[in-house]
Amino acid sequence: MPREGWFDGQILALHRDEFLDENPGWQQYLADGVIRAHEILEQEAKITGMLRDLEPKLSDGLHEELTRILLEYEVLVNMALIHVPSLAQGQATSGPGAPR
Repeated sequence: MPREGWFDGQILALHRDEFLDENPGWQQYLADGVIRAHEILEQEAKITGMLRDLEPKLSDGLHEELTRILLEYEVLVNMALIHVPSLAQGQATSGPGAPR
């Protein structure tokens, strides 16, 4: 099976829409229209398990590189967590007076 690239030429394109449409876990989490804390913890545990399986397979260089990427991803996730309440409140997302 040929490897699918992560980028469409400009941005990260992990085929999210297709993946989410077909992912039973995502469908289960959305079934009642509410994401609960225990569901977030379940997803975190799933990812942690996948990373535990992957880590011993990585060379030292790839381990270091992936660690930096995961830390930068944490920055993105935390930015989104801070930004989401501003969207829910109908605040501007850019320009003067926008949340930072």
